[in-house]
Amino acid sequence: MYQKLLTISLFLLLFSAESWAQARVSSDVFAEVIEALTAKENAHLHFGQFSPENAGGEITVTPDGLRMAEGTVILSSGSFSAGQFAVSGLPDANITIQLPEEPAVLQHERSNHTLLVDDWTADPASGEPVKLQSDGSLLVTIGATLFVGTQEDNRIGLYQGTYQVTFAYN
Repeated sequence: MYQKLLTISLFLLLFSAESWAQARVSSDVFAEVIEALTAKENAHLHFGQFSPENAGGEITVTPDGLRMAEGTVILSSGSFSAGQFAVSGLPDANITIQLPEEPAVLQHERSNHTLLVDDWTADPASGEPVKLQSDGSLLVTIGATLFVGTQEDNRIGLYQGTYQVTFAYN
């Protein structure tokens, strides 16, 4: 009986001794705050002046600033431009460019007539990580296609709208 009691006592003593054994270690923790990613619009996306004529069509402005028309659309001389943004952030950091997923609606200045802008493109291309330059800057240009109805569908005058481009650290 004493032998069983002694065995149980030794077992409990060994078990409780292990549970009291501890190891304590200190370790460093780090966090680094970086500058916020910012973007400033340098140039508006501007399709310029045109006449839709009898069937309309499309006007495309590419990120490198070329403008072309399809359908019966006649382009006028005058100014047009790709959208241009100056992005600034942490030097050599990777960012992503997210273009609009939906068309932008341009509203006529004096009526309820609208035009749609879609088929967004960017330089550098969206969807893939892009590296900021060693000074933390990046110039991004945006192109798109304006879908034009007939002269009857689209009244003479100025059409205006907005779109959003998102720049994010990757």
